[in-house]
Amino acid sequence: MMNARQLPAYFDYLIEAFHRGETGRSVHLGYWDAPDTADEDFAAAQGRLDERLLSMAAIGRGHAVLDVGCGFGGTLERLNGRLEEAWLAGVNIDPRQLAICRQVAPANGNRLEWQEADAGRLPFAASSFERVLCIEAMFHFPSRREFIAEAARVLKPGGRLVGSDIALAKSARAIASPGFSIEAPLRDGYGPWPDFWGDDADHARLAQSAGLRAVELEDVTANTCPSHRFTAPRDADEARDTGNVAVRAALMLRWLHQQGHLRYTLFRFDKPPA
Repeated sequence: MMNARQLPAYFDYLIEAFHRGETGRSVHLGYWDAPDTADEDFAAAQGRLDERLLSMAAIGRGHAVLDVGCGFGGTLERLNGRLEEAWLAGVNIDPRQLAICRQVAPANGNRLEWQEADAGRLPFAASSFERVLCIEAMFHFPSRREFIAEAARVLKPGGRLVGSDIALAKSARAIASPGFSIEAPLRDGYGPWPDFWGDDADHARLAQSAGLRAVELEDVTANTCPSHRFTAPRDADEARDTGNVAVRAALMLRWLHQQGHLRYTLFRFDKPPA
């Protein structure tokens, strides 16, 4: 399990903002159907990303659902309000985030469970869940491949793994400036980012390696790019020399996304029926 120094630094700021009432439970980017005419409501855009993924997951009454890298519990809170008799479990390596998750009260006969655990060693028996979710967290894990194998193990036959992932595009390697100038701020602010250059980020192959079928793979890079108006607003440029690692990382991620050097992918992997 990762120690505190291996937790993403930007969560220090998100946690503080949550306790000040400045942000909600969603800790991922947003989604815009028409990026060129994007509205100015980031929370609504984050909700749209959740809804895109939940539509792919098709979660029903009584399902057992695991959210790996559950953040502040926003996605499971959304499900808790609309499902009945479901088992909703979230895992995270950060006890501070889990403390925020535990503020969500179960509703509609649902069971909520939050556990501190590593994505590559999930503390659940084989064939426990109809659905596994992983929203914008997989790039932090020590190994995408190990996580997907674990997700396949805990999925019931016929189950689905649904989520989103960020990876650098191949074009990032060809940028004239030294790679270190890209890598350092992102590792400082968003690390751990073990597979930084996306050498093992072929999602279709990763699914196949775990015995899963890649049913949907959708590039939503353009639809998520407007998020940086909120995560790295223009006035943040003035703070680039303040020593704030989260600001520097957000500015670099914004630049990579806007310049086409980053890919944001939604995926659905199905486990074959028994």
